Amino acid sequence: VEMERFVDEADVVIVGGGPAGLAAAIRLKQLANQHEKELRVCVVEKASQIGAHTLSGACLEPSALNELIPDWKERG
Repeated sequence: VEMERFVDEADVVIVGGGPAGLAAAIRLKQLANQHEKELRVCVVEKASQIGAHTLSGACLEPSALNELIPDWKERG
């Protein structure tokens, strides 16, 4: 049985869509934008959705998130 594989290209691949992975992806994009550079960042997560393990009871210290995305609570 042959299976199709998804193929994509990225400049940076971050494994894990938890708080650290998302913060890294956001910061990389911010730095790229500040330097007017194109940067394709891909976050790979094994759970059914990004941040699923955080929702399942993992604790999150929001100070870094507050600094990176000050209005994250309002955004939902």
